[in-house]
Amino acid sequence: MGRLVHAGVAAGMAALVLTACSGGASDGGSEAAAGGGGGTKVTDVKTASLAQPDSLTVAYCHEIPDGSKENPLYGLTLRSYSAKNGAVVAERNITLPRDVEPMTVCESGSFRNLGTFAFNKDISLIAGTTEAGDTERAAAYDLSTGQEVSPPDADAFADRETNKSVAFHPATGHLWYDEGAYSSAADGLGSRDPRAGYSTEKHLTPLQAAGVVTQDAATVATALAADGSPQAVTPSGDVAAEVTDPQGGALTLKLSRVSPDGESSGGHKLVDLATEGLGQRKTCAPAFWRDDTTLVCGMQQITLASDYSKVLKNEDLVPANDRSNMTPVPSPDGKSFAFLSSGEGGKLTLYRGDFSSLGAQPVKVADLEPPLDGSDDHLETLVRWN
Repeated sequence: MGRLVHAGVAAGMAALVLTACSGGASDGGSEAAAGGGGGTKVTDVKTASLAQPDSLTVAYCHEIPDGSKENPLYGLTLRSYSAKNGAVVAERNITLPRDVEPMTVCESGSFRNLGTFAFNKDISLIAGTTEAGDTERAAAYDLSTGQEVSPPDADAFADRETNKSVAFHPATGHLWYDEGAYSSAADGLGSRDPRAGYSTEKHLTPLQAAGVVTQDAATVATALAADGSPQAVTPSGDVAAEVTDPQGGALTLKLSRVSPDGESSGGHKLVDLATEGLGQRKTCAPAFWRDDTTLVCGMQQITLASDYSKVLKNEDLVPANDRSNMTPVPSPDGKSFAFLSSGEGGKLTLYRGDFSSLGAQPVKVADLEPPLDGSDDHLETLVRWN
């Protein structure tokens, strides 16, 4: 896939939010609160919605050894944990077809904090790319069956552009993906309703994309995610944050202004912002913007000047510690955050904290047990707080 003039982008979205939660863990629980007075109803976690309100969804991915290094099989478990008591309220276990590469949640890298783009709104589908003849194409797979939804005619003689990255639009639920050969210098974008199939497919040349992708923050975020590089975008859609590796040097946090550009990959380009103070801190993976000048990056909150000329404040989200803490996700009201953390013995735990008490001890939601799928090596991602 082509990249942007200065960098590709994926977005940490202000619209993706989380609600506060507390309580202990009850991994594998099967009761969900019925609401109101205190009665409960028994639900089947294997069929219950993964996107239940007040739940936190975690993805566990592993490669299934079968003697093929070039075309691995991926096993995937999705679990949603109650924000009230840490119980498992929904779960899916699937094996994806061979040659399918799930986006973000099955690859290591800082972009895993953007794993929410791998799933549609109700977390019933996962996006991926699959080998198709001499090319790769974007596809969506059912999380109940592991099978592709609305695939193309296998006997058709079609000439499709290569898709090397794919993302779900959080509002429309459509697949967005890069398309590789509208010009020798830049890529276009494709999109379609994944359930309705290729009859709904639309194509945007870089020139056409310039008038579309910057129309609102959700679309900016999706287009940048579809271009396959990790970034977090402000609620206005105007500024993006990324970690760069300039010419093999030390990793650096960089801010850029998003501008429409009919000649650049995806119809947009990134203009570097010179920000005093970004180089005087430990580099972190951008997670999300709380507002247009407040960036959550790793386990820190960075406050910037309104013109992004300098860093005004840098605050830790949790107390100093020697744990391994993963990139947080925000709450729906923007007042809280949740994150995965491992400590003594490598035990993985889900925590939440509040922005009103930065640096305070976080609250445990649940100790997480890995799926019993035969693997002892999972890549875990906190996908979303529903």
